Amino acid sequence: MIKKSGNTVKVILLLLTILPVMSCSLPGKKQNVGSLITTAYVSDSGISKDNTGSNSSNTDSTAGKSIKANDGKTAAGPVTREKFRIAVVVVDAGHGGKDLGTYYEDIYEKNINLSIAQRLGSLLENEGVKVIYTRETDIFVSLLKRAKIANEADADLFVSVHNNKMPGNTGYRGSETLYAKPDNPSRDNMSSKKLAKNIQKELIRTLKLRDNGIIYDPELAVLHHPNMPSVIAEIGYISNKSDREKLSTREFRQKAAQALSQGIIATLKEMGAIKNEKGKWGLPGK
Repeated sequence: MIKKSGNTVKVILLLLTILPVMSCSLPGKKQNVGSLITTAYVSDSGISKDNTGSNSSNTDSTAGKSIKANDGKTAAGPVTREKFRIAVVVVDAGHGGKDLGTYYEDIYEKNINLSIAQRLGSLLENEGVKVIYTRETDIFVSLLKRAKIANEADADLFVSVHNNKMPGNTGYRGSETLYAKPDNPSRDNMSSKKLAKNIQKELIRTLKLRDNGIIYDPELAVLHHPNMPSVIAEIGYISNKSDREKLSTREFRQKAAQALSQGIIATLKEMGAIKNEKGKWGLPGK
């Protein structure tokens, strides 16, 4: 049972009372009782008031307006909260500057990581997700600084883009996703392990590389310090000829970005994210 304010109950009862009259007076036109009651409900001054007192720039007003569900359709029922927190994802391009990462001849991991990360960020922004980059150019950023950027932004997810190398075994190839905090307090029903599974699933489905699975590594500093679900996506192996040739093409790097984006959007949906009328992915306000 849901308690409503006195004014709302009166309006609803009035609507239900006059409905037959409306139906008779407007022949041939169907009246949507649900939408009428919803409008009365959200317009009541005591219902949609925001009690958080938050002035965060990551919130978006949805009072008295319809909200899109996960499938893009308008969600049914009354809007019961005035603001949503816009979903924030930190996209981390691994290595950079003096830190080359792994390499093969003139193919440097730091450059491939940045290319994929920039493409990923653009896809997410087009989807209505707020993106924060740890780097957008070829600069060095320490591991602790990357985590600090994510924490200060109070991000919802942290995804670090990398590529790999297997010394002494050029035949080793494929994609894998790493996580470091399986028991960290979950945020909106999400954990690093769940995020890793979603990312890995989309990488394999889209790229068709060998599935190396998800890997738990508690020693990874860049994943240990963020306060939100965090993963490293190892797209492929630069030491492997087949993976390296794919990673060297723009088309493959775009596909990698699309796979990461799909995994992130799937994760946000699991966290309860929905799109508002402005096309922005939002989560329940804090």
